[in-house]
Amino acid sequence: MNLFFSNIKPIIVSELDSASNEILIAVSWLTDRELFAILLNKLKAGIRISIITRNDFLNNHPKALPWQQFIDLGGELRFCQQGKMLHYKFCVVDKVKAFATSYNWTCFAGNNNRENILLFENQSAITSFTDEFNYLCQLFPLESNPAWIEKQSINSKLHGFYEVTIEEDEKNQKINPIIFD
Repeated sequence: MNLFFSNIKPIIVSELDSASNEILIAVSWLTDRELFAILLNKLKAGIRISIITRNDFLNNHPKALPWQQFIDLGGELRFCQQGKMLHYKFCVVDKVKAFATSYNWTCFAGNNNRENILLFENQSAITSFTDEFNYLCQLFPLESNPAWIEKQSINSKLHGFYEVTIEEDEKNQKINPIIFD
């Protein structure tokens, strides 16, 4: 196991880039277009990718990542449900390595938080993460045509949090959303 407290995103990028067969991702929030573009390119290269994430306004508003494009390219998407919300941030790559991190896959996290990442190549740990991922897959159905969450449908007390977080995340994106059109 290796533990790091800095340069978290470059480590995640390196781990994703190394995938040659399969990537399993369980992450609370995924809004980083650069990481998402890597995943889309991996799908285009024939690599299986399965993501489980929260179905909340931060992940799934009208200007969020194009989940339908991910699905159309063969990606597997599951949204966790209210009462069973996901707070994990882990990834298994090719069933030979895994990482767990405090880092949400957002630009907000990369610029505002102290974070860590643990890298595992121990087969017992990798098996545990894979087993947990498979358990989560049993809890949450595959999405085929996810509908956006509209702001008016969320608790008005959360509007300010979402507005500030989305605005900060947007300011720090390195890839323009047009790349996904």
